[in-house]
Amino acid sequence: MASVEEKLSSHLQSLNLCEKSAIALEKVEENYILDVAVQNKSGDGKLVAATSSNHDIRLYQHADLSVIGKLTGHTDVITGIRFANTEDNVLYSSALDKCIKCWDERSGKCVQNYEAPGEIRGFSSFDINSNDRVIAAGTECLTAAEDVHIIFWDRRKTVILGSYSESHQDDITQVRFHPNQPDNLATGSTDGLVCVFDISQTSEDDAISWTFNAESSVARIGWTGEKQTEVYCITHDDSLQVWDSVEGDDVVERRNVREKLQGTETVDYMVDCLYTDKLYLVMGTHSGDLKIMTIDDPASVVKTLKGGHKATVRCLHWDDTTHTLLTGAEDSLLCKWSDCVQQMADNKKVKLKMKRKEPKKAKPY
Repeated sequence: MASVEEKLSSHLQSLNLCEKSAIALEKVEENYILDVAVQNKSGDGKLVAATSSNHDIRLYQHADLSVIGKLTGHTDVITGIRFANTEDNVLYSSALDKCIKCWDERSGKCVQNYEAPGEIRGFSSFDINSNDRVIAAGTECLTAAEDVHIIFWDRRKTVILGSYSESHQDDITQVRFHPNQPDNLATGSTDGLVCVFDISQTSEDDAISWTFNAESSVARIGWTGEKQTEVYCITHDDSLQVWDSVEGDDVVERRNVREKLQGTETVDYMVDCLYTDKLYLVMGTHSGDLKIMTIDDPASVVKTLKGGHKATVRCLHWDDTTHTLLTGAEDSLLCKWSDCVQQMADNKKVKLKMKRKEPKKAKPY
């Protein structure tokens, strides 16, 4: 009998390209897909939102990636997008135009704005906590003399609750709340630091729980592990590190991952991580291929995804409930990867069960 780990890993091994949707028919820089988010609800009717470098947000049906709408309002590059955790139809986006917008996807209108105070520069990343009460956003800086900030808002009142300005010294690249604990926040920066905060504390000094040194510019961070108590970090020089946010211990350290892969497994960059039964690393080539890999030393390739993209993949989203992977790239394409054959078989079974059986007509003789 297959173990739970083998069953979960098999979902990755069976991924195939199922759907593809284009923001633009021609490859143009203004229409790179930069980020993707999925509505936090069950069923086939959930939506996907994708940001493009032309400052628009496109809405898609998750089932077949058909385009159903567009949200327009930002005047600079959109740096993040998130659906609310407790309200299906609410969507948030941040941008370098110094604004975070709250959208009602049903009307396609912006219903609230959260703006940067004073001389603070645009928002480089943002997130909303698990109970949808607090929004946090990180800023960038242009000179060494400028402070970078993590700014907090009361989501309901658009009131700034406060900010942190001492923990990071350079552009904040990622802001990530814990998926279940609303007061736990992790941040990453080009200063090489990853910080973990308890924002329920009254001051920044009291709030900071851990400062981890990645020793290189931080590209992406996220919460991971069986209990979501670990923080992973991908750096711009192709290293992966994982820390325990409770004890502060190093869990994984993999330096120069790309350089260690040779031959047919050669890749150009790290895309992001995803978690099923354990943490996996997704790496890519500039021609659009993706490789899902274990983080063991040496790493091994679980699945290679080809035929979807023709350019650098910028973002991904793993949906653990439907076992589907969404990817967005510089070729203006949004791709959906899943076990298409199994999904078709499951849908067929459902239709057969729903079909009413007609009674046989009685013959008199």
